Amino acid sequence: MIKEQSILLDKLESGLDTSSTVRMDAWKMLQEVGLPSKKSESYKYTQITSILEKKANFDLGEQKAFDKRDLYKTSGSHLVIINGVFSKSDSAIENGVLVDTQEVTEGKHDPFSLLNTAFSPEEITIKTEGKVSPIFLYQVNSVGFSNPRIKVSASKSQEISIVEKSINEPNTFANSSISFDLDENSKINYSKIQAYGQESSVHETIFAKQLRDSRFYSNVFTFSGGLVRNNITISLEDENCEGYMNGLYILDGKSHVDNNTSVDHLKPNSYSNELYKGILDEKSTGVFNGKIYVRPDAQKTNAFQTNNNILLSDDASIHTKPQLEIWADDVKCSHGCTSGQLDEDAIFYLRSRGISEKNAKAMILNAYAAEATSHIPVPELKEEVEQLISNKLI
Repeated sequence: MIKEQSILLDKLESGLDTSSTVRMDAWKMLQEVGLPSKKSESYKYTQITSILEKKANFDLGEQKAFDKRDLYKTSGSHLVIINGVFSKSDSAIENGVLVDTQEVTEGKHDPFSLLNTAFSPEEITIKTEGKVSPIFLYQVNSVGFSNPRIKVSASKSQEISIVEKSINEPNTFANSSISFDLDENSKINYSKIQAYGQESSVHETIFAKQLRDSRFYSNVFTFSGGLVRNNITISLEDENCEGYMNGLYILDGKSHVDNNTSVDHLKPNSYSNELYKGILDEKSTGVFNGKIYVRPDAQKTNAFQTNNNILLSDDASIHTKPQLEIWADDVKCSHGCTSGQLDEDAIFYLRSRGISEKNAKAMILNAYAAEATSHIPVPELKEEVEQLISNKLI
């Protein structure tokens, strides 16, 4: 194990609950696997281990109360999670939404999922019955090291809209995990805004498992953060599934955002569409590493992946790597990426119509970003995202 990994794991070990077999098994496996190093291909441009070693304050332990002013006004269930623990007293749960907590169960075997398994205080499960209003999740992460863990299940033919909002204190490291199980003919639309301080470090794992005729939408909008890493995986495990990933990152300052996505087609006649767009200014950095897998049984798969980026300064940078791995022969698949600057001809055209250069650029960028917001199901959230986009681009 390299030195920085050893130092970081030694720091964390003192807070480990050694009475839990599940936690200890995850911890032992993490020690074998190790945290990502400089040689880890999937973390090549995001040196998260060394950054955490230098910046994260794992000794910060003050609990922060939830501020009711952070609640959305839209009717629905509002679930508050403080440092990974469900706060029933701060939450409002409508009929048809069942929330429970239990001991942590085994997670995926990547390093940060193992870390979450070892240190998450509880596993929060959300199930629904019948038709339900949107479910809002509020995560308050105020201690130095928090590991929220949520599981959402959609039963047969159900439709659920999930909105997640995180409130992170400076110098914290939040390592969250949220997973979705979609039964036959169900639909989940999940949306999240990431607007963190420059001193926050975040690793977020999103995993969706789909059965026949189900549809899953992931909408992730990133506007700021010292270090933000998103691991998003959709596993289409039956026929006629549809999976959608929509991402938008508008960055400035020294924000670093890394989107690592994976879509796995396991059965025939499924469809996926992935669209990520970036606008990067000042000294910000973006990373996009997207993979599509089409397994041998997944004939007649349609899978598409696009990553487009606009760089507004010479100091901004983007590292993008779309990938396809196909083992079936009757498929329609494509991937592509673009990186460039604003269209000077379009700016000239708008200026010739009496629009200032600043407003012309803002109009072009707003139009460019709008496509990524098309699948937001909750009007209040869509208004918030559009306002954040406008604030960043004016």
